[in-house]
Amino acid sequence: MWNLLKSELLKLRRCQILLVGLVALALCPLVQYGSQLIVEAEYRNPNYDFSALFENVVWGNTQIFLPISLVMIGGWLIDRESTHDTLKNIMTIPVSMPKMLGAKLLLVGMLAVLLGIYSVGITLITGLTVGLSGLTAEVFFHGGTQIVLAALTTYLVCMPLILIFGQIRGAYLGGSILAFFLGYSMLFFKSGILASIYPFSAALILVGFDMSEYAGTTTSSTPLLAVIGVGIMVLWAVLLLLMSSNKKEMKSRKQANAKGKGKRTVRRKGR
Repeated sequence: MWNLLKSELLKLRRCQILLVGLVALALCPLVQYGSQLIVEAEYRNPNYDFSALFENVVWGNTQIFLPISLVMIGGWLIDRESTHDTLKNIMTIPVSMPKMLGAKLLLVGMLAVLLGIYSVGITLITGLTVGLSGLTAEVFFHGGTQIVLAALTTYLVCMPLILIFGQIRGAYLGGSILAFFLGYSMLFFKSGILASIYPFSAALILVGFDMSEYAGTTTSSTPLLAVIGVGIMVLWAVLLLLMSSNKKEMKSRKQANAKGKGKRTVRRKGR
């Protein structure tokens, strides 16, 4: 697994889509702060401090920026094997399809955590630049931890989308668009029970995020249901990985049949 992971890390040098994710997460604090200025009647809200900025970034990352970025990056890592015509070479080596896809998913999970840490740094820089108050060690630790953990739980929710659209040639961009709509749909679940079971909002509930203020939930959330909501997506991803082993066997058989037909054709021509 380490060799596969190391190989995937080397491939990231060609992943220009990774820059899209970095730019998107860098814009998130600015977008959240700018929207706050527009919504408020005054040009600056004296009650808007570092704590509010961290909360807005957690919400914005999970609702929009991370689902798009993770599905786009993960889908590209899988899709490139078919697009660059390297999948047929992988089929000839003793590496199972689930193991190969698992290495790619593991890499995306590592990237999700790193993107979360990166987002914490960008949020801190943005808050200091615009002169927000209320920065304490407690606020920074709590807000930073929520951002990183929300990035991880959002990745868990996005795993099935990465596997499905990554294995459909050229469809990973469509998958990122679907991820955007699924993340945005958190706004429509006002019941605490529905918000808890819906995977994208469940990803926030698991990190202790208050959904009532941002999504307008009318009842309290249930962490146990949130675990079930995220767990369903993880289980779905595991099943997709197991099913991918049949895909490699089918391709190997097709290649063997194609070679057999080619040999028979050559023999007939020789006669």
